[in-house]
Amino acid sequence: MAEVVKTLGIGGQTFAERELGWNRRTIRKGMGELTSGQALEDGYHRSGRKRVEEKLPNLLEDIRALVEPQAQTDPSFKSTRLYSRISASEVRRQLIEQKGYQEEELPSEETIRCRLNEMGYSLKRVIKAKPPKKIPETDAIFEQIHSVNQQADDDPQTLRLSMDAKVAVKVGEFDRGGKARVTTVALDHDFEALTTLTPYGIFLPEYNELYLFGSSLLGMIRSGGINRLNPYPARDLID
Repeated sequence: MAEVVKTLGIGGQTFAERELGWNRRTIRKGMGELTSGQALEDGYHRSGRKRVEEKLPNLLEDIRALVEPQAQTDPSFKSTRLYSRISASEVRRQLIEQKGYQEEELPSEETIRCRLNEMGYSLKRVIKAKPPKKIPETDAIFEQIHSVNQQADDDPQTLRLSMDAKVAVKVGEFDRGGKARVTTVALDHDFEALTTLTPYGIFLPEYNELYLFGSSLLGMIRSGGINRLNPYPARDLID
C-alpha cells in the first residue's frame, strides 16, 4: 500500500483514499514503516485509564486475603467456581479498616466487584440457618411420649387430650376477604372491635372428638366448657 502511494507521488494519499477507499491513517502508518524500515506499533496500550492494580500493586492480594477465609467451593462440585459470602461494598470497607487504604485512593464498589469476578469469586445468596430436621434425642423423646400416652389410655381414671390455641381474632364488622351469598357491609374506618376471641381446640384421641371454643381459656373453664369434654367426672384430665 505504501509503495503504491509513493509511486503516485504528490497527492497520492488523497488519490488512494478517494479512488481506492484506503484509510488515510493506515496509509500514513505504512509510509512511516516504509521510510524507517521498521514495523510501527499502535499506542492503544498506552492510552486510556490505567488499571487500578497498576496504581495499587498490592490491592488484589489484599482483596484475596479478605475474601479467601469467607470463600466456599461449589457444593455440587460441578465447577471450580468459588462463592463468597462477603459483598463488594464490605470488601471496600474492610480494605480501609484493616488494610489501611484511603477512601479517595480506592476504586468504586463496581470496580471491586469486577475484580472479584475476574479472580473467580462469585457472590452467593445468604442462606437462612436451617434447624436440624432430627436431633439424636428425637427417637428417645417420642418413645417416652408414646409410653406416657399408653399409660394414660390404659388408666380408666385418666383422660388424654390435645389442646391448642391460635392467634386472637378481633370480632366486628370487618372485611377479611371472605364471600357471602347475601349483601354484607363492612366498616371502612373506625375499626374498633366489639370483642376479641381466642380460638381454642381440644381433641380427645380416645373418642376421636374435637371441641372448638372461641373465648379465653379462663372464660371457657368458667362457662363449664371443660366439663363437656369429660363424660366421666371422676377421671383426671392430662394434656
